Amino acid sequence: MDSKNHLQNRIRGWLPKEPFAAYANKPLKPRWKKPAWIALTLVAMVALSFLAYRGIQIYINYSNPQADVTASYFDKSLNCTTANVGDIVEVKTRVYWHGHVFPEFQRQVNIIDSFPQNNFELVSGNNTLQYNGSGGGDQFTYLLKVIGNDIPSIELPKPRLYLDGSEIPLAGTSAVIELQTVSESES
Repeated sequence: MDSKNHLQNRIRGWLPKEPFAAYANKPLKPRWKKPAWIALTLVAMVALSFLAYRGIQIYINYSNPQADVTASYFDKSLNCTTANVGDIVEVKTRVYWHGHVFPEFQRQVNIIDSFPQNNFELVSGNNTLQYNGSGGGDQFTYLLKVIGNDIPSIELPKPRLYLDGSEIPLAGTSAVIELQTVSESES
């Protein structure tokens, strides 16, 4: 027996007379039309769109510090509530700010705590603070000498917070100091 006849007997007529006739009877169904591939494609599209959305959101937070800051407020306190000309007043300023937790970006931080220069003079310390950081509560202390008492009650201005050159609005209440006026008849 030759090998062809032997194979025909073994397979019992399964071999087609023409080589491509076996494929003609069965229509081809593309692989992507199966339900598993459709579900996998939809899940992949949802995941990619979420990653694109999150990536754009992270880029906006990185490039714009005002969009990144979630909370910013301050607390300013004095060591006294009333003062006379020549008295030294200790000012403690604490500025709290925080960005998004993940990812948290390092920022160039500048805090400027101004004071009325016609009523006070800076004696010691510094009313500015500069550093690179990623949020938290920053406290600094400085001493002011009372040099004028034109106004009986002075509310010290709010500190200014700058992150990467952009000013961030702060919430909080400033300290108020009462300046005692000395009348000319008492002196």
